[in-house]
This record gives sequence, structure tokens and C-alpha cells, in this order.
Amino acid sequence: MLNPASPVPLYQQLAELLRRAMAAGELPEQERIPSEHALAQTYGIGRPTVRQATDLLVREGVLERRRGSGTYVMPKARHIDLLSLGGTGQALQASELATDSEWLQLPQRVSGAECKGGYTAAYRLQRLTRIDSEPVLLETFYLDAAVFSDFDQGFKPRQSLSEQVKQQYFYTVTSAEQSFHVLFPSRKLAQLMQANSKLPLLHVARKLHFGKQQGLIYCDIVCRTDRFNFSQTIQSGSSI
Repeated sequence: MLNPASPVPLYQQLAELLRRAMAAGELPEQERIPSEHALAQTYGIGRPTVRQATDLLVREGVLERRRGSGTYVMPKARHIDLLSLGGTGQALQASELATDSEWLQLPQRVSGAECKGGYTAAYRLQRLTRIDSEPVLLETFYLDAAVFSDFDQGFKPRQSLSEQVKQQYFYTVTSAEQSFHVLFPSRKLAQLMQANSKLPLLHVARKLHFGKQQGLIYCDIVCRTDRFNFSQTIQSGSSI
């Protein structure tokens, strides 16, 4: 039960009790939780306090409000080791999830303000990955045009990016620098990712190194974390 004498606010206490109930299966996935009125009566608190608790869990992505129907328990986030040097393709294959990747933009030479990664010019391409037909991962790659000359000429959409870099330019990823940020999506990005614009996305800025050649590929990665947990494993060898 709730403890009014605790320094922890009542709505946070209730949110924690609901989390435990979901973890124990007492509130099953995809099932509607008790109404605000019922929870208020059960725990002897006001409906505004209940609403604060459920608002918190909605923001965390563990509950979902459905207009005219109620509030439901969302499926538990599945684990994907997506941020390792093993790369996107290897990680998704290991996860045994039903995935589909689509190149939204084929290699296009850009420069100036359109170019990220610190390059004078780069080849930019963008890939969207869906799991169970739901967008979860958006990757925008920038390849240093001074190194990967004419990359757009021989690009093969059905072949992994790392294999093409290895075959055409004899480069293999040896290490990476990655920084992590919380990103609130623009309306356009939220629509593309089919995400709630009020819920943060995980943004990863990644630079790939090839032996002594540092930062030849820069990648912006945007991940939905309301359905999946993304992790990082440090290892050698790579595939993009």
C-alpha cells in the first residue's frame, strides 16, 4: 500500500506499485488497467494523484491511453544489441525478429550545411528499419567523399554497407566513437518513426574508424525506445 509519511510522492509510489504488478503479470500485457476511479478507491487517494502516476508510466512507454477505451499495458520492450561494432544487420539477425530495412535515400553527394561529420563533401544515404512492420531505427550515413570516391556509382542496395566498403575500398571497421543523446522528434521525424512527438527518442552519433584512418564514416542513428531496449557490446570485427 501507499505510505503518506514517505518523502516519495504518492503518485511515484503508485507508479512503482503498478510497475511491480506489470512485472509480476498481475496486469498482463495488452490488458486494460483499472480505471482512475477504481485505483483512487483502492489506494485511498484522489484521482489527480492517480492521473499523475499513469501519466508518468505513459511517458515511460509502459502504458498507453486509448481514446474512449481506457489505459492499457504495453508489451515489454525487447532487447536488441544494436550499438556494437557488429552493426545493424548482425544485431537484428541475432535478435530473431521479423525485420525489414529500406533505403529511403540512395547515395547522394552533399557538401556545406548538408554535410555532417566534418567532411568537405560526403555521400549521404539513409536507411529505415522496421520490426513487425513498425519503424524503430533510422540511420543516416555520411561517407567521406575524399576517400570513398564515386561511391554512388557502384552502390548495391541489397548488399550490406560494410561489405561494399570492404570490397570496393579494402577498408574494415576497427573501432568507433559514439555519443548518446535524448532527442525530442520534430513533427516530420515523429511521423516517419510513427512515434509520439512528446516521447524522447535515443540519438546516437557514431564515427567509424578503419585502422589508422579515423572517422571516415559518420552516422546519425535515431532509435525508438518505447518498444525495444538497445544496448552496446564492445568487440572487434564489424558489419554495418
